[in-house]
Amino acid sequence: MKYFLSLGSNIEAEKNLDFAEKELNKMLTNIKSSSIYKTKAEGFEGDDFLNSVICGDSTESFDDLNIKLKSIEDAAGRNRNAPKFSARTLDIDIVLQIDEDEEILFESDEIEKYTFVSEPLKELLK
Repeated sequence: MKYFLSLGSNIEAEKNLDFAEKELNKMLTNIKSSSIYKTKAEGFEGDDFLNSVICGDSTESFDDLNIKLKSIEDAAGRNRNAPKFSARTLDIDIVLQIDEDEEILFESDEIEKYTFVSEPLKELLK
């Protein structure tokens, strides 16, 4: 299975994105990373975000991988009680899942909604 993961942070962003990439290297193989994009906070006043997309292969199911991604967020100090649109130490979302036959199994609506997801994703799909 190939997974494409959207990463974002606006609290100690460089440190937290580096941490996430190191942790993802332990879970995924054949990893590729997009450039890092700097974007304005959406839905609230706050520091700019750093965003990227990472893709890699995994034998994990969608749900099992998602649980592991949430544990990485938690290890980076993610506040689960914060409002939806607020500052984040780390946010990791599965935005695309493709099987061995190149069939799309999951495609997040965030790809169309947010350029901070679509632009780095385009880099990796070239």
